[in-house]
Amino acid sequence: MGLIAGLACLGSVDALAQPPAQSLQQLHKHEALVPVAKAASSVTHVSAPSAEQHVALSDAMLHVVAGQPPLPASATTTRPAAVLSPAAARAAQKFHLDPLALSSGEVKAVSGSHVEVVNPDTVAEQARPGSVFVTRTGTGATRVALSAPLRAALPAGAQTSAVRLGYVVSATTGAEASPVRLAALIADNTGLVLDAAHSAWRGGFSVALSNLDDPADRRPLNTPVTVAITAAGASDVTPAPLSIADVGRWHAVRVTVPDFPGDRYHVSVSADPQDRGNAIDLPVVKPTIEVIAANPQIAGWGIGQTAITLRARGLVTPDGYPVTLRNEHGSLDPTYVKLDAQGVATARLRSDSASSTSVSVADAGVVSQPATVVFIAPWLFLAAAVAGGLLGAFIRGKGRRRAWYALAIGVASAILMTLAYAVGIDWVSRALPSAHLATSGEAVIFVLGAIAALLGVGVLLPAGGGGKDA
Repeated sequence: MGLIAGLACLGSVDALAQPPAQSLQQLHKHEALVPVAKAASSVTHVSAPSAEQHVALSDAMLHVVAGQPPLPASATTTRPAAVLSPAAARAAQKFHLDPLALSSGEVKAVSGSHVEVVNPDTVAEQARPGSVFVTRTGTGATRVALSAPLRAALPAGAQTSAVRLGYVVSATTGAEASPVRLAALIADNTGLVLDAAHSAWRGGFSVALSNLDDPADRRPLNTPVTVAITAAGASDVTPAPLSIADVGRWHAVRVTVPDFPGDRYHVSVSADPQDRGNAIDLPVVKPTIEVIAANPQIAGWGIGQTAITLRARGLVTPDGYPVTLRNEHGSLDPTYVKLDAQGVATARLRSDSASSTSVSVADAGVVSQPATVVFIAPWLFLAAAVAGGLLGAFIRGKGRRRAWYALAIGVASAILMTLAYAVGIDWVSRALPSAHLATSGEAVIFVLGAIAALLGVGVLLPAGGGGKDA
């Protein structure tokens, strides 16, 4: 009889050692978010055991739950088993908490700015309606593609993908306090754009909590989730911290940085107010200033000039923004301008003896699109002036003695006065009452040369002048 009793006891022990066939089940469905860098999830939960049992989940069991073959016996010793009491197991199952994460201290209970590490001994007490748990799932953020409901809710100008933080948030919704698993998502809005009026870079991003099992979920949360934001060098972050009380809605965060941040600006965003969080890169949209020459070709030797127009893009408030111009050759006036409310400013470029020049913006942090102006040898200008002078001298000196002297005076007068007009000496308005005279072109030079010759010959060679005929 003793032998029979002993065998019976051994059978009972073996039976207790076998886990119930339906004691494990997968925690969640595949996430609606499709990560660009694919990563396998190991979050699982267990069904409630009997009051006499404790539940131990090893890595081998987790792989079986996920539908994967069990690990070799040697691999199961790399992580300790998670041992939960029946009450703790029920709390973990209710809030979708990973028993292994509980045992390793990766789960925290968050209430506003108060954060407390959750362990298997305290999880049952803390798992009550309105609780918020944050589980660290990775050391970095992951770029993910958004589901259709989240894309439709994006603010204007934002990218259609987002960055998912390395956390899973467990919170409750509705009168029944139903726990849901949430992912914290970051979407770029405008990045940082220069606000010239305040000499600062402004912009930001949007944050949303997405239900991992139902991307279309847009219910309010029973308890708001606090998202901490750290922006080094920023003069203002609004709001900080960010409190989110709903699911599936984007919340804007505005950042102001007074100093030039470079090509990208780094902020840290965390679902755990006491955790360092994940680094997020915000693009910096540098202002672009286009330099436009009214005439891409002008007469050289200091005769020709053209207007240089600046048009700025990528500035929040361009009015009063200072711009320093740089040119290789020629004379630029002024070299320091300020943009108007439309982001426009003008200057003037005069040629020199070089063949061409390039006008660009010299300021750091600005993308400049330069303008090239070619300086052409002014042979046509001089030919038009000489031709006009000859015509004027012929008309004025007709019938006079010393005709060749009259022609020489006419040519010299034409060249002198047309050059004077080209460099800005306005003698034309005194000689002619017309206010609609063209300002450039060979025809203008020809006419001005003829007028100059008429005036010069009339002054220097009077009609009654003596001398031999030429």
